[in-house]
Amino acid sequence: MEVIAPTHSREALRTPAVRESAAARSRAATRGRLLSAGRNLFAQRGLHRVTTHDIARMAGVASGTFYLHFTDKRELFREIAHQSVAALQARIASANAGASDRAGAVRARTEALVAFVDENRELARILFSADTDAAAVESDVLNALAASIADTRRQQAAEGSVWTALDPAVLSQALVGMLARVLAWWVEDPTRASRETVVDTLTRIQLSGTHPV
Repeated sequence: MEVIAPTHSREALRTPAVRESAAARSRAATRGRLLSAGRNLFAQRGLHRVTTHDIARMAGVASGTFYLHFTDKRELFREIAHQSVAALQARIASANAGASDRAGAVRARTEALVAFVDENRELARILFSADTDAAAVESDVLNALAASIADTRRQQAAEGSVWTALDPAVLSQALVGMLARVLAWWVEDPTRASRETVVDTLTRIQLSGTHPV
């Protein structure tokens, strides 16, 4: 007598851990598509003229799926901006590590910053624009950069490699304000100055102010 083995679906044979892992991968993939779609649409139209429906459509998901991952388009944009800042900070840290002296480190960091803005012009334009939707995100981004600069300055002061009379928190805010304004002006029309001129001028200001010493 032939014994017929019971049949099971492939899904039924999966363990709960395997099913959970597959679901997590699917969720991560969907989130990645939403982030990618957001980057493309924000670059094309700006933050104000993009809707969550536009993003979901480009990502190939239902409109309701967007809200399983983000509360609104500002939260999506904030994540895109912070991912970009994390990438920028990594580039600056790498540039800083490869420098042999303070002047070289300042120039390397400035080159990394200007190059990053040049390569991500649309994101920079949105962040530095007058768009009120982007204002809160811009503030978060600039504060994160200022905090990173302040931490580096405190470390350098502890090592005795920089002048300690300047308060790191105040100095970092001043530097970020200057850098943000210059880069916002430049990214709107890069023909206003060459990339090398922007790097050179910002480097000189950081090293010796507006007067040579």
